[in-house]
Amino acid sequence: MILQLNVLSQSDPLLRLVGDFARGLGCAVHANEEPNELRIESPTADDELMLELLGFVALSATRTGVDLAEPLCRVTYRRGGAVAQTTLDLRIADFRLDRALG
Repeated sequence: MILQLNVLSQSDPLLRLVGDFARGLGCAVHANEEPNELRIESPTADDELMLELLGFVALSATRTGVDLAEPLCRVTYRRGGAVAQTTLDLRIADFRLDRALG
């Protein structure tokens, strides 16, 4: 499976934080031709990695004072030999950090 996350935001600090985090996870990170857009390519089709990246977008928005609904997260994926790909546009409606149970 091919998995890609594009993060669109008016906040350069948010994009920088997300890019640094994604690189630390072993992802390829590219600035797109569109200003204020970051393209992240996962080395593996790992849904846990994608959840971690989406969570970090929310954490970075909170840290930089950006409205949670401002960054657009565009997830694109395609199974092996499929001729079509799926793109989901996501905005974060709510974010909270809670103490883990157990």
